[in-house]
Amino acid sequence: MGQQEFQIRNTKPEELEEYINILERAAEWMESQKLSQWIPGTFRKPDSRLHISNAIAAQNSYVVEHLPSRTIAAIFALNYEDPFDDMLWAPLLGPDNWKDAIYVHRLVVEKSFQGRGIVPMILAFVEELVPKKGKSYLRLDCRGNNPGLRKFYREKCRGMVVKADGTEGVMGLEEKGTYTNPATGIEYARFERLVIPPIMSH
Repeated sequence: MGQQEFQIRNTKPEELEEYINILERAAEWMESQKLSQWIPGTFRKPDSRLHISNAIAAQNSYVVEHLPSRTIAAIFALNYEDPFDDMLWAPLLGPDNWKDAIYVHRLVVEKSFQGRGIVPMILAFVEELVPKKGKSYLRLDCRGNNPGLRKFYREKCRGMVVKADGTEGVMGLEEKGTYTNPATGIEYARFERLVIPPIMSH
C-alpha cells in the first residue's frame, strides 16, 4: 500500500456532517454484526454532535484523506484526560498514572479503504505525538465481545516498543485485560503500547 496516497490532518469544521455520517455507517455495520459497540443514531444526538464539534475545534479530531480522490478514508480522535478513559484505566493503573497516555477513540476506516494499512499508519502518527505531549503510552480500547478486532490490535498493529528488559522490538499492541462498566454492564478490552519509558524517580 502506498501510504503516500494518504494524508493525516485535523478535521475541518465544515467536515462535521461527513465525520458523523462515517461514525453512523460504522455503528450500523456493528449492529448488523451484533457487535453492539455503537448504537445507530447516537452520533446525531445534540450532545454527541456538540462533543464531536468541540473535539474538532480543539484540534483533537483527525481524518485520513485519500489524496487522489480527496475523500475521507478514515477518522479518529485523541483524548488525554477524558472521564471514559479514567473509568477504564484508573482501576488498573491508579488515580493518576492513567493520565500518562494519548488515548485513541472513534477510530473508523471506511469499508472501501480497509485492508490498506491505515490503522497501523494512524498508530504510528499518534506514537510520534506521545513524547511531544509529554506522555509515555498510546492506549485504546474496543468492546470485549469483538474477538476479531482484539486479535487485529494484538497481531497486526505492530510497531517499535520498549520491552520489559529495556530493549526495543517490534510487537503488536499489548492487551491489558478487560473492564466492565458497572453502569451499563458493557465489557471493554484495553490495549497499550509503551512509546517512551517513564522517567524513574531516584
